[in-house]
Amino acid sequence: MTTPDDPPTQCTHPARSTARSSVATLVGIGPLVPVMVMHLGETRTALIVAAALIGNAVVTRVLAIPQVEAWLRAVLPLLAASKGPTR
Repeated sequence: MTTPDDPPTQCTHPARSTARSSVATLVGIGPLVPVMVMHLGETRTALIVAAALIGNAVVTRVLAIPQVEAWLRAVLPLLAASKGPTR
């Protein structure tokens, strides 16, 4: 059971949140890959997909740093992770 003082799961399991976010990005980009290959070629498409996945992973990992989470809570609470179930 979580308490209000527990850190968000993104901070306690950053690798898991990064992997989950990367998979979601891949699922979102997936349907566009054939069109991108047709117009841009395989090499450019691979670079674009790789850049999107790496960029997503870096941003997700930075957002999972506890100090960044604390800053978000203070400055941009709308972007801060929820601390636990809202039931």
